[in-house]
Amino acid sequence: MRHTVAHLLPDHNPFPPVYPAGTELRVEQVARRQQRYRPVVICRAFSGQIERETLEAMTVRRVRIGRIYRRLFQKITRLDPLSYPERMWRITRDEGASIVHIHNEPKLLAALYSKILRSRLPTVVHVANEKPLPRHAIDAVTHWVACSRYMAQWLSDANGIAPERIAVICTGVDVARCQPLWEFPPAARYALRQRYGVDDPHALVLLFAGRLVKEKGVHELLDAFSRLRSIHGEGVRLLIAGNVRDSDDPRNEKAVYGHAVAARIANMPGVRWVGSLHPAQMHEFLLAGDVFVLPSLWSDPFPTVMLEAAAAGLPIVAAARGGITEFLEDCPAFEFVTDPADSAQLANAIGGYLVNPLRRDIAGRWLRAKIERGFDWSRVCKDFEDLYDLLLDRRVGAVA
Repeated sequence: MRHTVAHLLPDHNPFPPVYPAGTELRVEQVARRQQRYRPVVICRAFSGQIERETLEAMTVRRVRIGRIYRRLFQKITRLDPLSYPERMWRITRDEGASIVHIHNEPKLLAALYSKILRSRLPTVVHVANEKPLPRHAIDAVTHWVACSRYMAQWLSDANGIAPERIAVICTGVDVARCQPLWEFPPAARYALRQRYGVDDPHALVLLFAGRLVKEKGVHELLDAFSRLRSIHGEGVRLLIAGNVRDSDDPRNEKAVYGHAVAARIANMPGVRWVGSLHPAQMHEFLLAGDVFVLPSLWSDPFPTVMLEAAAAGLPIVAAARGGITEFLEDCPAFEFVTDPADSAQLANAIGGYLVNPLRRDIAGRWLRAKIERGFDWSRVCKDFEDLYDLLLDRRVGAVA
């Protein structure tokens, strides 16, 4: 009989993901592949979702919190007698979990701290960005998983967690389903580009995919694109995929930024915003491009879209930020942008690929080969299950 792993998700996004969301995508792809363990994903129920279902290898248990309850207990009185973490824990125990795996949400760790201590269940906390950790709960975690060496260093240096309690497990892609662009028929690729409004068969297409927020450097990319058009002409195009925060509140900085970007794009020739894409649509979007641009202004821990672009065989222009350096540092025909806020420097890096198709091909093929060597979801799943094996062996040894 297989041990059960409870995968606990924050309540931000639907599961399975309906638009690119790194945490939900990782959990879905790993849980669908788990064989040595029985995965139970515990998450929030969004509109139209049932509370329990089986999807391939995994069981999904969704927490439904009604509008009246949410308004009365979470917004007005803030008493919340049956909170989201409390309901998750009840499901965890109901499913007979042997391991708890909290994914990228320190608030869940803080809320479940006392229950984890009492249960003595091995607990894994997955960290994919620098959200503050609850100091009082750090020692309740059996093992930490960092999405990159950069994040492992942050866990150690900023939080005092011993390196031997940290595993680095990078995210992945579905290599078998991600066809590189040189294997994609030219006629099909042209038809794909036309779908995104690129009618010129000789156009050079730049791509960006990600949330339209300040730290992603979208305005800086648009500045660089304007420079490129002035140098290389109208044959340069830019396709942008991503979501804007849904809010009209002027105090919501992310929403204000996203709406400003969308308004600017609407008045820029050669640029098209295709909106938020379902994860299943992302690879086709990438096959429509020639160069992928990742102008992150922040220390991006290890963006999934970087791996997806590499799987498509696209050369990548990127800033030397966070975990991005770990994946791209040895890529031939490539140089990091040291200051992505400098639109001239960003434009110059992109322009180096536009004028040199051989350079694009060398970088793209090298990146695809790197993906094939070690970034398939099957490897991520194996790393997870090997860690679970280790934790259960330790627990048995401690009891003995």
